Amino acid sequence: MRIVGVMFLSLVLGAGAVLAQAGAPPPAAPIPPAKAAGPGDDKQKARAKENIAECMRMWDAATHMTKQQWAQTCERIQIRLENLRIENMDFMGTSLRKKKS
Repeated sequence: MRIVGVMFLSLVLGAGAVLAQAGAPPPAAPIPPAKAAGPGDDKQKARAKENIAECMRMWDAATHMTKQQWAQTCERIQIRLENLRIENMDFMGTSLRKKKS
């Protein structure tokens, strides 16, 4: 999981560097509200907090982002990774659809 997170963060930061050269980046999207807690969510929340903390440890003052911007990015990446979980997907033919809850 760490490798995927680091690779994804590297891609995001690389894209951010390109955007920084082109002008000011667009404002960050708001973080969506959390879903209702269910069984096993405590482990997922703990893992998500650890992933965000690890991401924050990679921040350096020499980056093109403030620490607050970096924190927002870490949280946004974690949410996107959670949304990509395979068990939330239903494979039908050639298209992917979210499972109906």
